[in-house]
Amino acid sequence: MVYRVGEIVSERVSITTLNCVKPGAERSTEAALGFHPGRLSMGYQIGFPLRLPRPKEFQFDGTTLRSDGRLGLPLADHKADKDRVRVHQKILDEHNDDGYESMQLDALAKTPLRGANRICKVFPVMPHSATMPPSVQYPMGGGFLQWRIIAETGLKFKIAVDVAADGVAHTPEFSVDLIHGGYDARARLRRYMEGA
Repeated sequence: MVYRVGEIVSERVSITTLNCVKPGAERSTEAALGFHPGRLSMGYQIGFPLRLPRPKEFQFDGTTLRSDGRLGLPLADHKADKDRVRVHQKILDEHNDDGYESMQLDALAKTPLRGANRICKVFPVMPHSATMPPSVQYPMGGGFLQWRIIAETGLKFKIAVDVAADGVAHTPEFSVDLIHGGYDARARLRRYMEGA
């Protein structure tokens, strides 16, 4: 799904933190997120939540080391991959409902809505492939935070950045060429993303 810059969308998605998203260094971002090389080559959008999720609206999915929030490495077989135990379930089994919610409240208290460690969602233009093996499509990522939004109506995100396939990043306020603009272009975009 491709959105317009500035659009507000409600989505049930996996989210991470901005510190692993590096426009202009897409192969690094793919490796950090656990996307196969080239997943962002058609472009992508970056969305920021309008507010933090409430405990009943998200689940812990471990980190981007674990695709789909499941224990162990992704597998080649789709069914076997789906049978891997979810991180959420393991935590719930060990800490029960009250302990799980306490962990969520603690995590939310440490999660900023602005800055380098704010939560975000990367929306690739290239869609998920039902035929590509999970082990290829979602390899082990770089170990960054991963939560799953489960609210029935989703969580509202503002699409703050659109990075086109040609390396030009568009925001509601300006555009920068990440390929030819050098450090200044990337730094300007980074400042905007941390404060938007």
